[in-house]
Amino acid sequence: MKVGESEFNVNRMLDINSGLFNKDNDLKDNPQFLFNEYKRFFRAERFLESLEFFTQALGKGFPRAEFEMGYHCYYGSEQLRISKNYIKAFNYFSAAAAQGHADALYYQGLMYLKGFGVAMDINQALLSLNSAANQNENKSLDTMGRIYHLGYCDISPNHKKAESYYRIAVNQDYPPSMFHLALLFENQHRFEEAYELMIQSANKGYMEAINYTISTYK
Repeated sequence: MKVGESEFNVNRMLDINSGLFNKDNDLKDNPQFLFNEYKRFFRAERFLESLEFFTQALGKGFPRAEFEMGYHCYYGSEQLRISKNYIKAFNYFSAAAAQGHADALYYQGLMYLKGFGVAMDINQALLSLNSAANQNENKSLDTMGRIYHLGYCDISPNHKKAESYYRIAVNQDYPPSMFHLALLFENQHRFEEAYELMIQSANKGYMEAINYTISTYK
């Protein structure tokens, strides 16, 4: 569905609520306001209005909107009638990543890593993931840990680097990194540390840690 085909008129709605803005503060051009309205209508399950505001928020230098559209394109959104499209997702993530958005940098790196919507490029993947990891983004820290834990393509395992990435995420209470660092420690015969981390991850509800604990620590 194209926004232009909708009978809903965002400008008319804003005019009705003219008390919300004046000549000096025209909220029709304020991406934060438009994004917030998109969220508000989405929560109310008024998806047509939500999409209208969402579309208006794009392309205004507001990375949260670009990231959100990338996310919808990556996974698809039945509510907003957005089909899964990796190429579009990558473009939106890249627009947000260029403005330093940490979650967008993670997805950009992941797509370079897997070759989703863009040619696989390990060097670009590492650049994006490291940029997000430098902002303490947990998924990126964990992914970098996994790359150096197990090795990837022509990247050889480096357990010291893997541990350093995992530990930052663990210190931020990120259960997947607790689980992965526990596995790393088991391979290094650091069983007491491994057990402590595994239980900590399981206690936080991480299913892989729960299943591993049930099958291993009987």
